Amino acid sequence: MRALLVLALLLSAALAEEVPNHDFFRITQTTSRSTTTPGAWRYAITPRTKEARRYWAETAGFWVRSLKIGLPVRLGPLVVEAGRAGLTLKPGCERYRPSCYTRPVLPEGLEDWKLDLILVDFHNALVWALSDARKHAKPYPATVALSKFLRLHVNPEGPFLAEPLGWKP
Repeated sequence: MRALLVLALLLSAALAEEVPNHDFFRITQTTSRSTTTPGAWRYAITPRTKEARRYWAETAGFWVRSLKIGLPVRLGPLVVEAGRAGLTLKPGCERYRPSCYTRPVLPEGLEDWKLDLILVDFHNALVWALSDARKHAKPYPATVALSKFLRLHVNPEGPFLAEPLGWKP
């Protein structure tokens, strides 16, 4: 009886780790054809649906405004801070939790529970793209572009570098 209880607890803990995916984001992979960085991998994370684009526009806009006034932005696995030397990245949460993201105040018509679903998908896409970019970042750094927000340069062993994408600090 005790063995069944332990097995049930282990199974429920394992199932609790799964993060569902609702397919709100698209990851596009390309390789560079330029003569200066031939074969460098590029990843673009963009919202796929009209609804996801509305939520992303509000969220990314809020994150940009936060960085411009000097507030850090939590992006799940990363924390972005703006300083005099530009944008810096620090490690964030290892696992998805809604509290690991800087959340905007949503306007009328957008709902918090849908933002949670969109952030789960964004988290999954970001973690996958960063992991795959780290594998393919040889001999040139790979880049991960977050639509109208950030471009991350991924080095194979070194730190990630960040720069604004579509806005100026």
